[in-house]
Amino acid sequence: MTAACGASANSAVCTEASWSKPFADFNTAATASAGDLGKFNDATAKLAADLKALAGTADGEVATALTDLATSFESVKIDASDPAAAAAAAGSLTTKVQEASTKLVAACS
Repeated sequence: MTAACGASANSAVCTEASWSKPFADFNTAATASAGDLGKFNDATAKLAADLKALAGTADGEVATALTDLATSFESVKIDASDPAAAAAAAGSLTTKVQEASTKLVAACS
């Protein structure tokens, strides 16, 4: 995934993007938030902020892809009082994350 990154600022980001600390932290927080949607929403907001910070260290398409990924997580707010909207938000997040991840892989290859 690092072929096109070369010696640019993107090389470290491309090498670490898939398993970076922000995702590990999110996985831990999301797992710990089981049953507490407020904590889950906090975890997605933190991941979005962390991805934006990571995007700030990248250039070009890699920065754009990370920003898109951050925006995907930032847009998710799950409301327990509206199960239909919560299900739609979760489905939308899955689609957006897949699209942004594909874009990130392409930018890093």
